[in-house]
Amino acid sequence: MRNIGKYTLVGPSADDDWTPEQIILDTNVLIDIRNFYFGEGRVPAELKDLLLEFPYTARRRFVEINYGWATIEASWVRGTGVDLVQRRRLVYAAEQVLWWDRKQIIKQFEEYRRPPVARDRKWGRVPLENEADQPDPRIMLISHYGSLLYLLSLEKQRARRKSKGPLWAIQQYITWVTDVFGVRDSYTLNLATMLLAGDGESQNAVRRILKFKDTATPEEMSRIAWNVAWDIAMTSLGEGITYGLLSGARKKKTVLVTYDADPTLLRLGTELKAVIDTGNGVMPFSRMRSSLKVSHTDLQKIIDLDPLDAWRRLSRDPATLMKQAARAVQDLESELGVPVSFYEEEELSLS
Repeated sequence: MRNIGKYTLVGPSADDDWTPEQIILDTNVLIDIRNFYFGEGRVPAELKDLLLEFPYTARRRFVEINYGWATIEASWVRGTGVDLVQRRRLVYAAEQVLWWDRKQIIKQFEEYRRPPVARDRKWGRVPLENEADQPDPRIMLISHYGSLLYLLSLEKQRARRKSKGPLWAIQQYITWVTDVFGVRDSYTLNLATMLLAGDGESQNAVRRILKFKDTATPEEMSRIAWNVAWDIAMTSLGEGITYGLLSGARKKKTVLVTYDADPTLLRLGTELKAVIDTGNGVMPFSRMRSSLKVSHTDLQKIIDLDPLDAWRRLSRDPATLMKQAARAVQDLESELGVPVSFYEEEELSLS
């Protein structure tokens, strides 16, 4: 990882220091770009340095810049879907700023007092996009969100489960994500292991990411799970694209650009160590960087899947699995008392 002022480039490994072929903008960076273009809010002085690191050139763009995921996160509203007005501002600002060359970047930041939109005659004529054309982020996030929400429900019961020991808590988590939810998420599994069975330092590292308090309401628990699910999704895109784990995406050295501390903490806590191609899909294996207060052997007995069972899980029908996961999340949200569900089974579609 390396820094450009307050911004951090988070790659597949904490030790990566190579020049990326693609950068993915985190939501906070895209919002900085929007704020600069429209003259809204505070804009970090380092934004100019970041843009100068990856300018557009007339010959070709040497580093591809992806702001699509950030746009989805920033414009999605629970219960109503995409905010098209917000999306228009985010997309338009990115489309202008990310196509500036070095001279334009310096000029826009150093020579003008008014924001760029004040000199833009096209902005007022830009139409809203069609709502039906917008992607549904809940499909990508469900494995993270469901696992995190269940983990938070266990943490909420910390005082009551303390006498049963950490392995009991790990067993509850594994049983739910494996048999009820039907989806195992390696990032959240590592967070669960660190929080439920790690030493004090590991537990505190996870709590810094979750920002969870024992007094959290069901609504706050749901919101925490949703926000951390986005952090995991954004962080994992770097390794997913770099190592060819995403279907239809060409392998490229990819990093996430962020000034949020959570992706950095996630990368420091876990990283991809191996990828196995089963023929039916790609199975990644990650390594957790933490110390445990339980026997590693006892922990593995709970976590490890039978190889045949693991292969069968990769062969499941995606639509059926999505229905199972959505129903499990709905039931969990209902049990916890979450007022507005992120997931309605009948609303989700893989098409």
